[in-house]
Order: sequence, then structure tokens, then C-alpha cells
Amino acid sequence: MNGYFNGVDYDDKALMKVYDSVKHTDVTEEFILPDYLPDVKRIIKVDARPKLDGKYVSSGKIDYEGDVVCHILFCDEGNHLKNVTFTASFSDGVEIACIEDECVANLIPEPESVICKMLNPRRVSIRLRVDTSVTVWCKRGFQPELTGDIGEVERAERNVDVMKLICSGESGLSVSADLEADGALPQISEVISCDVDMSFYECKGADGKVLCRGEMPITVFYSSNDGENEAYTVLFRKLPVAQVVLADDVDESYSCMARGAVDDVKVNVSENGFGERRIIELDITYRVYLNCVGSSKITVTKDMYAIGKTVKTETEKETFYRFSKLYSTSFGANLALTRQELNLNNAESILSLKAIPKISSVQLSSDKSRVTVSGNARTSAIFKGEDGLMTHEYDVPFKVDLEASGVGENFIYNYDIVCMGAKGRFDSENLYTELDMQLGLMLLETEEVEVLKKADFKEPEEITEQPQMRFYYPTENETLWEIGKQFGVSIEELEGKNDIINGKLPSVLFIPYTK
Repeated sequence: MNGYFNGVDYDDKALMKVYDSVKHTDVTEEFILPDYLPDVKRIIKVDARPKLDGKYVSSGKIDYEGDVVCHILFCDEGNHLKNVTFTASFSDGVEIACIEDECVANLIPEPESVICKMLNPRRVSIRLRVDTSVTVWCKRGFQPELTGDIGEVERAERNVDVMKLICSGESGLSVSADLEADGALPQISEVISCDVDMSFYECKGADGKVLCRGEMPITVFYSSNDGENEAYTVLFRKLPVAQVVLADDVDESYSCMARGAVDDVKVNVSENGFGERRIIELDITYRVYLNCVGSSKITVTKDMYAIGKTVKTETEKETFYRFSKLYSTSFGANLALTRQELNLNNAESILSLKAIPKISSVQLSSDKSRVTVSGNARTSAIFKGEDGLMTHEYDVPFKVDLEASGVGENFIYNYDIVCMGAKGRFDSENLYTELDMQLGLMLLETEEVEVLKKADFKEPEEITEQPQMRFYYPTENETLWEIGKQFGVSIEELEGKNDIINGKLPSVLFIPYTK
């Protein structure tokens, strides 16, 4: 991916958000099981992960395409768990009138409303909606449009803090690892599924590169044979990951946040030195996306008038963005639900637990001392019971308070949140869920500024007779700029004719005539 607006002169241009919305794309596909898999008796659960493979920004439109990788867990006629992976393609676009080729769009797809049905023992259908968050940033200048006989002008200007943004990333990255099931766990007969996620807790930029450090939580769900009985076990590990990503013009002054996505996981089971099937060989392919934000300033014109002219001005409020704060933190979320509430009275044990967290709000407290992040983790569980396997989905609410020094009242946010570990346990009455999560949160402060858009200058009407002198009695809060604009006189001349020092106005002002 390319850097963002490299070489732009930020003294007269700022990054402005021109579009921010969610595009909904329906995906429907039917798949036939490969010959090496048995017939489907019952679908246990489906996990869908969309990823973008192409993004095309042109004048007036953004087109994109990608794939949805669907992992389907099912029971065969012998009540053995099996897993199959299918891929469905999708494409869509967004029309944005003001977008140009040099604008850059951030697109983040997420799955919603995933439904999987068995049409017959060899054919399944999958329906889902891909919700793609589309945010577009473009560079804009703020020089006002001037018309008429301008002449010598006076400007009221303001310096505005704005952000610099560099979006970058790298795909086709890979890592290999060997995981070993220790002696307390049974040997591995077959890997049913391998779920890999990733989260970065540290990103440091320097010399056009960003070093990203994080972890990959890996959950391997496998079967083992104990005589005639088949049992299922979960092996959980965290794999450290460090990756350098190129990002042109990024230096130590930038604050960076990384988001990772796993593209493919290849699994092989091998024997350890004792001839036991306890080694899981993993080859993982992934990609990293970067948002790096720096600081700059631009100068905008708030108002303008010309000496000895009349002027008609038009102003407009513009929303500017600047970096506020970057958080990286881990926290936990817990929930206890009754068996009766979940209709799990016949469940004996938990085989697998997975949670996908999503933030619903980020709010500043009334005393401005803390930022509160709230949301829910959609949790899916597989249980073993008297009647075989069963599944259930439920929400685990979470809330985390973060220190808010330096955070302004108005802000927008970008985040990445990943469940780094999920545990569940039963007692006679309740199901207890414990989640461990990693959060990356970037706040961008917003500020509304009145900016001059147009100014039309004209010659004043001629006055045949002018008094020799004219005087003006300023009000308490009136400024020299307002008086100068009212009479079309330069501020320098007003100061000189009235001996004004440090901007303090006398009770009576002498207003000179302009020639």
C-alpha cells in the first residue's frame, strides 16, 4: 500500500474527512462437500471472516472486492465432528461525488447475520451480510475565492492544528510455529479446527518503517481416540509476533496503530521424540494494516476587507481533525449466566469457546478524567451433553475506563479489539465466562472553525461632502479589526492616528478618511 499524500505542503492544505459510512453487501453461496469428507448430519456452527483483496479509488467512486472465508463445523452420521472451509467472493462500490484519485479510503469489512443451512447431506448454503466501514480522507486547501476590485486588503487569520496521516500495510507475510500438547493432554488423532487471531500492542515508527509487536492467540480444537470413544480437546497458545512494515515518511513523531488479519492457516500433525502425535505444525499467512498520525499546522482566513472598499463575505464552519491520544491496553470481561437461562440443563462440559468483541461507544466522563469504552463480545460455545453436541451464542458485555488527560470533548475514534483468550466453566447452576481482551484505540480530536469562503469587493458610493473629522465611540468588547472593517480603514492607520498601544482602545476613536 502506498503512503498517504507524501510531499503535500501542509502549510496550506489539511486532511478532511469527506465520507464516513457503512456499506451493506449481501452474500449468498451454495457449496458441495469434497469427496473426502462424510455426509453432514447436523451443522454445529459457522465462522465467517471477510477480507478485502482489491480497492480501486477513481473520480467519484470507490470499488472494492474480496472474499469471505467460511469455516463450517458439523457432525457426521457417526456423531464425529468435522470441519470444512469454503470461500465466497463479494464486490461492491460507493459513489462519492467529491472524491478524486489522490484521496485515500480506509475500508474495514465485518460479517453480520451469518446463516448456514444444510440443503442435503452433501450440499450447504451460506447467507451473510458484509458490513464494510468506509472512511475517506482528502486533502483540501482553504484559500477564499476573491472577486471584484480588491486592492489593499486586511486579513484576520488563524493557525489551526491539523493531522498528517500515512496509511500503509503489507500482505503475504508468514510465520511458522510448532505447538506441542503436553503430557497432561491426550494425543492428537485429528485437528478439527485451528483458529488464529492477532493483535498488536506496540508500534514504533522511525526512518520510514514501523516496528509492530504483538501476539497471535491460537486455539486448536482436536479429537483423540481412547479405545472406542472419541474425545475432544482444546490446545491454546499465544505466539509472539514482530513485524517491520514500510511506511514512507513516518518518523518518531508519528503515533501508529496496527491491525492484523490472518489469511490462511495450514496445519499438520507430527510425532514428538517419543513417537507420540503431540506436535502441531502451523504455517500462518497474514497481513498488517497501519494508520500513522502526525501533527501539522495550517493558516486559514477568518475574515477580510479592503482599504476604502465595501466587501460582502461568506463564511462556513469547517471541521478539522488532529491527533489526540493513543491507547494500548489489555483487560478482562466476566459473565455468569444460569443454565436455565441458556437452556443448557443437559450440558455436561464445555468443548470450545470463542468470542468476537465489538465496541458500541467511547465516551468522555463529565469531569473529563476518564474515557469509557463499552461494548459486547459475541460469544459462541460448543457443549457436550447427554444428547450429543450442542451450541449456544450469547453476549458478554464489557467496559473499560482509560485515563483521559489531554482529551478534548469532541473526538472520533478508530479501534482494534481482539479476544486473546476465552475460558468457560460450569457448576450445578451457572455457566461462567472469562474473556481476556487486547484493545488499541486512537482518538482524533475535532474542532469547528469559521473559515472565509468568498469575498466580493466593490468601490464605495461617492460622498459629495465629507466632514473634516469623524469620530467613533467603541463599545466595551469591540475590536480594532471590527472597527477597521466597518470604515474600510487599515488597522495600522487606526493605531497610528489614535496612539493605540497593546490594542487598548480609547473611549473615542478618530477615524481617518481613505484616499
